[in-house]
Amino acid sequence: MREYNFTTYNGLFDYISSTYNNPTFLNYLSNGQYKSISTQDFNEKVICLALALQKIGVNKGDTVAIFADSSPFWLIFDFAIHKIGAVSVPIFANISTVNLNFQIEDANIKHIFIDNEARIKDIHSKEITFITHNFCIKGENFYNVDEIFIATQATCNVLDLRKESIPNEDDIFSIIYTSGNTGTPKGVQLSHKNIINQLYDITRLIDLKEDETILSLLPLAHIFERTVMSFYLSRGVSVYFVDEIPNVSNLLKVVRPTMMTVVPRLLEKIFNKIKMGIAQKGFIGKMIAGSAFEYAMQTNMDKECFTYKLFDKIVYSKIRAIFGGRIIRLVTGGAPLATEIYQFFDNIGLNLYQGYGLTESSPVISTNYPGASKVGSSGKAMPSVEVKLTQDNELLARGDSIMQGYLNQPELTTQTVDDEGWLHTGDIASIDEEGYIFIKSRIKDIYKTSTGEYVSTIPMEQGLAKNRYIEFATIIANNRQYVTALLFIDKERYLADTKYKQLTIKEYFHREKVLQSIEETIKEVNTKVNQWEKIIDYTIITTDISIEGGELTPSMKICRAFIEKKYKEIIEEMY
Repeated sequence: MREYNFTTYNGLFDYISSTYNNPTFLNYLSNGQYKSISTQDFNEKVICLALALQKIGVNKGDTVAIFADSSPFWLIFDFAIHKIGAVSVPIFANISTVNLNFQIEDANIKHIFIDNEARIKDIHSKEITFITHNFCIKGENFYNVDEIFIATQATCNVLDLRKESIPNEDDIFSIIYTSGNTGTPKGVQLSHKNIINQLYDITRLIDLKEDETILSLLPLAHIFERTVMSFYLSRGVSVYFVDEIPNVSNLLKVVRPTMMTVVPRLLEKIFNKIKMGIAQKGFIGKMIAGSAFEYAMQTNMDKECFTYKLFDKIVYSKIRAIFGGRIIRLVTGGAPLATEIYQFFDNIGLNLYQGYGLTESSPVISTNYPGASKVGSSGKAMPSVEVKLTQDNELLARGDSIMQGYLNQPELTTQTVDDEGWLHTGDIASIDEEGYIFIKSRIKDIYKTSTGEYVSTIPMEQGLAKNRYIEFATIIANNRQYVTALLFIDKERYLADTKYKQLTIKEYFHREKVLQSIEETIKEVNTKVNQWEKIIDYTIITTDISIEGGELTPSMKICRAFIEKKYKEIIEEMY
């Protein structure tokens, strides 16, 4: 295993540039074909862009936004920002206009890297300098990345960078906005020490070889993917970026990655499509595939027995082929994954590892990893992270990866990180005798009914989402006399079901067969909860929900506060 001695993102960049010579280091799609940026190209582009930013007036400590889709150019711009000691502020490409402008104002942003011309009109500030990619606008305060590369290629000299701009490990590296499921943006300030500490921890747990291949599909604006990306880059591997999520299944076959990170919703969708595919097979195919599917749901499976080897050859190997057939490590995080789905993918040989963390912890607090993995858990604490439980079983974490505080919110900072440096995660958890952490629920997702009884929403919502017609579910219980649910439909199922083209989406999801299926799922959920937690009524929602619309967070979690406000009238009708 390589030993690192750098303490900043600048040091990571210098390490990559001096250590590796990978001709397919960073790869992006252009006209349906992958184009490569070598480690040498990467080095030159970062230096040239850093010099250009320095020339247009970006100084050490300035906040610079990256408002673009994930790509090698996102990373190049990010490293260029840090090369001159500025602070990067990632902004999700599909962010709402309200939150976009809040973040620009809150972080005092004056420079933005942007790759979508249509979104310039959404930016209200008139004091912004734009550095554009994929389009070009001639005018004051507009610069184009490609033109910068062409104009400065012959004159880029790292010695021209101001030495006084070089950051140290305690300088702020990035401000990352997180809203959780409350809808209130908070600017999490992370230092270079925070992010590099995470890289060191991951390196101690995962032995990534230089000849491995990565497929990156999660947004770099999310700290989960950005932190893991720093690990990938530090190992000099080849990284291939996805252009859009609907294309993932095709690119898995093209790239055939050995490692990738995903959010639970992607695994849930694949799991449900496998079930749907089995149901559509002929009698013999359905019998064999169905038996293999049920067999893979068991715990403590013996992978050496004849039955497993038979199912592996005729069924499980074909499912692994969906992921390209070469996956060594599949890492999931950002939200809890249902244990039965975790068990299934682990049993069929996909080497699934679930982790847990918060943006405030850069983000990983714990993870499963090769040689230390327990299905259903969020793994053990990272090597440099201490964890403990309060009397109320709230998980606390402490270490060098804990944030420097929330931007412009000192009171909230002191509420979240106490005087002893413990981060109060807001999650109810348990820790077993081997040190594996099991996340039960968010404190904010435990509601009290008007009769004083507590309702834990997450397990119920996960149970409802197992239904093949439901994409997401939101439990309504806070200050209510009984529990109800909003059920957001799976639109893809409607579009794929050609037998019912004549029906509207509302008519499709209100068919007797669908309602019967949903009511059976509700009955099943109700058997696993206390009497006062049972779902009494529900409403099927057939309108689209999205990150852009505000109903979902960037990590595909329900934004509860926004939904309860938007669907207030529908909720009131159930009472």
